[in-house]
Amino acid sequence: MDIRKVSNFIPKHVLIVSKVSRFEFEHLREPHLNERQLKSRILERGSDYDEMLVNHKKNKAVESQVINALKQLNIDYRVTNRLIIEQTQFDWADFVVAIGGDGTFLLGANLIHDNKKPILGINSDPDSSEGYLMLDRYYSKNVARIFELLISGQFEYIMRTRIRVTLQGEGIWSQPFHMHEKSRISGQKSSLKSQQLPSLLNTKSIKNERKLPWLALNEIFIGESLSARTSSLEICLDDEKEFRKVKSSGICISTGTGSSSWYKAINSLTSQMVKDILHVAMPTNNYSDEEIDKICCKFNDSLQFSPDDSRLSYVIRDIILNDIWPLPKSIKPRAFCNKLVIRSQCYDAGLVFDGGIGVPFNVGTVAVLETHPKDALRTIKLSD
Repeated sequence: MDIRKVSNFIPKHVLIVSKVSRFEFEHLREPHLNERQLKSRILERGSDYDEMLVNHKKNKAVESQVINALKQLNIDYRVTNRLIIEQTQFDWADFVVAIGGDGTFLLGANLIHDNKKPILGINSDPDSSEGYLMLDRYYSKNVARIFELLISGQFEYIMRTRIRVTLQGEGIWSQPFHMHEKSRISGQKSSLKSQQLPSLLNTKSIKNERKLPWLALNEIFIGESLSARTSSLEICLDDEKEFRKVKSSGICISTGTGSSSWYKAINSLTSQMVKDILHVAMPTNNYSDEEIDKICCKFNDSLQFSPDDSRLSYVIRDIILNDIWPLPKSIKPRAFCNKLVIRSQCYDAGLVFDGGIGVPFNVGTVAVLETHPKDALRTIKLSD
């Protein structure tokens, strides 16, 4: 693993990326309701108002701890969230602190474009969210200790590989979208600005190749927007010259960091599956539940690989195999590669970064996925 030791780190400009709680969202969604009316509306939907409020207060408590610690150290800070986030905020900051869960961390990571600016995450509710990318739960109530360790140099940098995407073809300058966009508050402007599109509207000035301005820390997913619709994709691995056509429910391309997330969920075996396979392979053998669970856990754990591994690992989800569509001999449903080129034969598909930012990916569009050391994300591991 690429771990880099340093003497100390004293940030000058800290950007706090805070989670938008469900409680905040409901308030913004229906601003005309008073608290009593809102509570009644939430209860009518079958949701737990009191739990929402408790979780909201937990998030704000951690946010207050961070702000107080920065004030004590006389460090300049700004607070943002996914509803008001701007690229200029990240350009201003020399350190990013994500407060919430892995989703908030990924949102912040998507807008860091180099390997110089560090980011760490503080889990605002470790009782309900594991927060794989976040610091240990101890720091959720001891935020000041984080900055003590940074200033005294008791930490290490972990350089996490990220995926770069370059699009080729026509229609590649379409407006990006966000997976949270459908739940955006009425009247709220999108955080994905039109400045990310070419400034000239003359189609002659628009290039047919576009390096996307985001980097994926966990995974890239490519597939039809409607999950029930078959995704038709053509895939070319590494230095191959030919594309192989596959039909599936989409393809997930993961980094080592993402190998513990959705990628693992797609590939994991259940005890029932292992039991059925063993019964088919060796029907006369009897395995105890403990033995089956052990095999299952060992396989599932083997799916994970190091966050600094430069390779990509793809998995073709729910691949369609039959006499008409046999699996091409040169491609496996799951494998490692150094570079992946995918051409779309879809009609309403998206290419999505870390379950958040996405772009349309339809017929004829080509995506080149690869990794580079300069695209790595600089994360922090405390040595307490």
